Amino acid sequence: MRVLWIGFGQAGGKIANSLMGMNRRLYSAIAINTEEADLSGLGNIRQKVLIGKYALRGRGVGSDIDLGASIAEKSLAQMMDTIDVVVRKQDPEVIWIAAGLGGGSGAGGSFVLANELKKVYKHIPVYGIGVVPSVSGMPQDKEALNLSNTVKSFELWSHYFNNILLVDNQQYERPHVTRESVEMMFQRVNEHLAQTLTTIISAGEIRPPPQEVFSSSEIKATMGLIGDISTIGYCAEEIKIKSQFWRNGMDPGTHELESIIERSVEKSSLTFPADVTGARSASLIVHGRPEHLFAQSISTGKAKLEELTTVGKVRYGDYPDRRTKYLSAITIISGITDFSRLDQMKKRVQELSGSMSTSHHSNSDNVVDPSIIQNLTTRDSVSRPIV
Repeated sequence: MRVLWIGFGQAGGKIANSLMGMNRRLYSAIAINTEEADLSGLGNIRQKVLIGKYALRGRGVGSDIDLGASIAEKSLAQMMDTIDVVVRKQDPEVIWIAAGLGGGSGAGGSFVLANELKKVYKHIPVYGIGVVPSVSGMPQDKEALNLSNTVKSFELWSHYFNNILLVDNQQYERPHVTRESVEMMFQRVNEHLAQTLTTIISAGEIRPPPQEVFSSSEIKATMGLIGDISTIGYCAEEIKIKSQFWRNGMDPGTHELESIIERSVEKSSLTFPADVTGARSASLIVHGRPEHLFAQSISTGKAKLEELTTVGKVRYGDYPDRRTKYLSAITIISGITDFSRLDQMKKRVQELSGSMSTSHHSNSDNVVDPSIIQNLTTRDSVSRPIV
């Protein structure tokens, strides 16, 4: 599947940069930001767009969603000119915008851009990756701002994307690891996400082809076009390799593979923790050495996923890889209905707002200007040929 990644804001830019480091054959990428310094460190991305240069002097929007959306609205022609060039050259099958939900540039600008992309490229699905921030150790005022932004931007995003994949950074925290900096944690999370997505996207492209090909049409069918919210589950076990007998690992058998598939949808294994019951669609990809991809185990694991998610039929593909040291299962669950994590965030914002003596730190009034939303729904898109 050919994908155009658009990294919007600091978090989104880093995700797109990690993805470009995984597969330059299938991927193309553009980084967009209001902060000039954040663009300079993205070594894997050539196409970079600094918006709001004269209004902000390249210094960002300061976690202000309203300002981020306003700058994006005024910079649509600038962004679309760059995107047009890439779309014409690469002919992507999907466009995926990644951004942090707790910031300003990406959270506020992404839904504005998504709305325009859907108008101009009607045949290309526009998906989002929304990163839920980790607020551990933050001062109360900054925690309140990040959480408030996340709740509000999520509600805005849900109206403008064909699908939103949520990634909760809190899922990847390692409290027992004391020597990992915040920057190192973000890099680890981004690389894991990039590797997982690349396995999904490239599963149908490998040669020789697998037994069950997981094509780009399967990904689109799973993600849908109706504004679903999705999460991705991942579970892997290191295997014993005869040539490296001194290393630890498991001897993969049928029960082990079944267990890995089932554990891939546990809350702790998901990019966004949720009860997967009642999802609209789901897909499974099993990645491992060919001799460990047991047909009966996969069939049993699939049946278990169908039972756990209540999805009628789980789509499936295998990814045989003779070089891997792991046996893993990746499950895409789309159309989730459990947003208890966001409800917890709303309650926490209320607690913090009540406990702080000054209300301006909580960002409780940081609601996107209604005129921007009105413009998105009523104005004509910029006249550009559809490729």
